[in-house]
Parts: sequence; structure tokens; C-alpha cells
Amino acid sequence: ITDIFIWQNVHTNLMHWIRWLIPAGHSPNKDEHGMTDAKDRFQMCKLAAQPYPWMTVSRLELDSAERSYTYRTMEKLSEQFPMHRFFFIMGGDSLDYFEQWKQPERIAKLATILVIPRDLFTIAALEKKIRLLQEQFPCDIRIVPCERFLMSSTKIRQALMRGEYPEHAFPEEVSAYIRRHHLYQS
Repeated sequence: ITDIFIWQNVHTNLMHWIRWLIPAGHSPNKDEHGMTDAKDRFQMCKLAAQPYPWMTVSRLELDSAERSYTYRTMEKLSEQFPMHRFFFIMGGDSLDYFEQWKQPERIAKLATILVIPRDLFTIAALEKKIRLLQEQFPCDIRIVPCERFLMSSTKIRQALMRGEYPEHAFPEEVSAYIRRHHLYQS
């Protein structure tokens, strides 16, 4: 849900034609038994996107039986929309280990990567990381000039498990959905 904050910043600062919010399907990085159910994640994304007519929530990964890897999602989107130019948005914390992702060079080939400054990463550290990645494979990675959002999705889920509802972490409709469905409780 922190992705809504990221999307708002990118939409405000750079582009008015960004379209898709894609909840993760079968994550290779998480134990699915511990994940919130796909129907709940999809519904929360729909609630969060509701005020933004330019945003569409896609089931692309949720409806796929295979593991969700970003490079596969980007390839599917590129096949479906060959005339589109794609941008992949990530937080600075994800950029820090992007070269460890599955097929990061394929992601970079299919999309310009937009990085939202987050957490403890300074702009100088992000710029250094971008240069290191550019030495490993061709990539167009840009830092989005915007307000920093200090709380990652992981930190928000941890706070929710403690019964805390971080202010401004997500829209009130999403917070109400989480409470009503007793999500993220330990």
C-alpha cells in the first residue's frame, strides 16, 4: 500500500499517464502461507486506487499460476502493449539489491526504472548505486524528485501486527478494510 504514496509522487512530479498498480501474485521472496490472501490484497489496492481515475489495478500477477517475477510481468505487458513505453517504479531500498533480483537486466531493457528516495538512502548513495548498476548492464534509472516516505511496506505490516495503524500510511478506506477483515494480526 505504500506504493500508492509512490504512485502519487510520480504522478504529481513526472507523468500523468501511468496506469497500472499490480499486486504481487506468487512471490518468490515470501512464504505464501504468511502472506495476506490475494483477494484481500487486490481489494485493498482497488480501495487505495479509487480516488485516482488515472490508476488501474491489474490482476496480471494474481491470475497467473507461475511465480511472480518482475521481468515476466514486464515481458507480458510488453507483449500485450508493444507500442507502450514502460516505467517500473521502486523504492530506494529495493534499488539497493536490484542486481540480485531475477533477471534485472531484462527489467531494465523493458522499462525505465524510477526510484523513489526512501528510508536511510541519501540521493548520493542512490546515484552511486545507479552508476554501479550501469556498469553491470545497460539501464536507464532515474531518481524521482519527491518527498521521502520513510516507512516501508514491511515496517507498516510490522506496525499493524502490533495493533498500530501508522497515520498517513494508506487511505482510510484501506485502514477500515484491514480492521474489518482482521488482517495483519499476529
